[in-house]
Amino acid sequence: MLSPVILVPAVINGLMAGAVYALVALGLTLIYGVLHIINFAHGALLTAAMFAAFFAFTLFGIDPYLTAIVLTPLFFGTGYALQRFIIGPAAHGEDRGFLLVTLGLAVVIENTLLYFFRADTRTINLPYAFDVIEIGPAFVAVPRVIAFGAVIAVATALWMFMRWTDTGKAIRAVAKEKLGAELCGINV
Repeated sequence: MLSPVILVPAVINGLMAGAVYALVALGLTLIYGVLHIINFAHGALLTAAMFAAFFAFTLFGIDPYLTAIVLTPLFFGTGYALQRFIIGPAAHGEDRGFLLVTLGLAVVIENTLLYFFRADTRTINLPYAFDVIEIGPAFVAVPRVIAFGAVIAVATALWMFMRWTDTGKAIRAVAKEKLGAELCGINV
């Protein structure tokens, strides 16, 4: 039997790391649930955003968490442009087309990043990287706590948007029944 001294920190750290993965999965689920598109380029764009945060820190000294405030709308716009001008027209509305186009985009983005930045591991040394917060018997790294807080805030904001705005209700209606939503006047 594992000691609580080992088990509790492992569970807390696992939940905090899992929350970040859950936020990425939330984006993929929303895309697939509404549009029925499996977006293979999702991870490649996330990698490009991480490189952007890395270079914002190394070149300008901007904290990666502050950089996210600028990078989120920037990469939202990038994703929108890719959907509007590449994925949508090239896929012709077919499931196979979406799969092939997003897979091709992922390959192009990943290999472009690999060409320019090589396969070397890069890390960011933040002044608070090794600071910890004591939660019961566990010591949790401050960056994980910040990331966990950001995940909770973003997931809550998305839930509130989907639950209480007209646009969110329209998105949920389209995800549930596309034809029925269209018949009710929603621009699918």
